[in-house]
Amino acid sequence: MEGGPIPNDTTALRCTEMLCEITVGSGFLKADLFNRQTVEETRDALVAITTEARKHNCSQILIAVHASRPIFKIEQSGILDHFKELGDRYRVALTADSNELRLAQQYIESVARRSRMNVRSFPTQQAALDWFKDRRWSPDRRQRQEERHGEERRQQWRRRLESSGADLDGGVPA
Repeated sequence: MEGGPIPNDTTALRCTEMLCEITVGSGFLKADLFNRQTVEETRDALVAITTEARKHNCSQILIAVHASRPIFKIEQSGILDHFKELGDRYRVALTADSNELRLAQQYIESVARRSRMNVRSFPTQQAALDWFKDRRWSPDRRQRQEERHGEERRQQWRRRLESSGADLDGGVPA
């Protein structure tokens, strides 16, 4: 890894030909990957990205891949391990500048979602940023919902149905 932090909260990781530029934005961390060719370069970049996300306490990460080689063997490469390591309080948005890269990212998304990871692929950076702004998902809200255990949820559901006038005993309404 070459160089230290660059002014304006930007960090760069340079391998032989790959460039990973990490910038802390308003409410998210953005990583631009240029000329990434190998799985090893990807792993190095993901280590740097996760380190910076934790360092700056950014739970939303935008990874934009440019002029790079797609990776389809993600299970064998260990790439998903980096996303698992972040845990479910992080949101990772992926964008790419070519159709082939987008297909690879869509595959990463589908595998990650099956493992309940919060990783999504988007056609544009703006679509990814819109997902970050979506108020239906927030660590606060998610935590509050997890605190409600099964019985409390059922009682709340029952109260809502009763207040709507539904017959909960299975009778036929008159």
